[in-house]
Amino acid sequence: MTVPDPQAGATRVPRHPLVEKILAGTAPEAIRMTAARGALPLPLHDLIYVQVCLLNDTLPGVVQAAGESLSKMADEALLALLSDAACDPIVLDHFARSGRLAGAALEAAVAHPEIMDATLEALAATAPEDTLNLIVTNEVRIIKSPRLLEVLRANPNLSADNRRRLTELERDFVGKEELRVREAPPAAAVGAPEDSIAAAPEGAEAPTDQTALPMTEEEERSYEEALRKTPTFQRIMKMNVAERVQLAMKGNAEERAILIRDTAKMVSTQVLKSPKLSDNEIGGFARMRNIHEDILRVIASRKDWTKNYATVHALVRNPKTPPGLTLQFLPRLGNRDLKVVTGDKNIPELVRRQARNLFLVRTQPPKKMKKAAH
Repeated sequence: MTVPDPQAGATRVPRHPLVEKILAGTAPEAIRMTAARGALPLPLHDLIYVQVCLLNDTLPGVVQAAGESLSKMADEALLALLSDAACDPIVLDHFARSGRLAGAALEAAVAHPEIMDATLEALAATAPEDTLNLIVTNEVRIIKSPRLLEVLRANPNLSADNRRRLTELERDFVGKEELRVREAPPAAAVGAPEDSIAAAPEGAEAPTDQTALPMTEEEERSYEEALRKTPTFQRIMKMNVAERVQLAMKGNAEERAILIRDTAKMVSTQVLKSPKLSDNEIGGFARMRNIHEDILRVIASRKDWTKNYATVHALVRNPKTPPGLTLQFLPRLGNRDLKVVTGDKNIPELVRRQARNLFLVRTQPPKKMKKAAH
């Protein structure tokens, strides 16, 4: 039986002696059929490996049984298998090409350090945008594989933002002068007492902090380019998803500023659970246009974060914030900021219209009541 050959450098895992016997072609047909059906008493990673290899068996019945058994594998068991550092590249390749993977299982496969270049290239050729987002996150592999870069670019489903990221990787990442990244912009003016901006009464003129305004696209681009050239970014690029999740909880502000942009949602959302997170960082995140909207949803749902006027203002002015969330914060804005919102073309029309109505209600003099005739 021909066994698929993983790429050079792949980790070789010691196999159960019975596995070696099956792969060597010396096992009887009955044993091969039992293994194909998933009934052979082997550790799970050995059993699945054997079944994938048996898809190349000379007997059609064995091939059919192996295929059927693999297709019936429970989602929970599959996720555990693909998340295991010892998962064989051949197994990763089979499930990645099967079209079955989605969500956490797909993310685990794409981010697995043992996944073959050929597997990623096969996915990248026809994958939808969500899958491409996961592949682009594996930037270490892209840098090492020019072919993968070409395949990604040839996929019409690749977003403009990911095309820009690939261009920057190719152009800027290796051998450039190191830059220090600036910290996330503060959410409130330095030295300003928190109570002065924490809970401005509806209609009151709270001070507008310029650092609370969302970044322009050019500012976002410059900031990301600076991040990519830092030693911290280069170190994070070499981590898998599980390691980045841990760093999101335990890392420093510079590391969180990088991880909050991670296209693996389980990484970026974990940043918001860090016990080291500061109000200034939250305000900085609320300004960002290039993070997942789920991050903004979480920020908007936390009363302890949205008590800060500057954070609320940043959420309202950020075009990425879902309109349903923006509307609930409009009454919190002072008249001056409310007026600015009415003219901001980057904000959805629904929000601008509601801001305009609220501004008029606040600023127009009340109509005089006519005296009733006696």
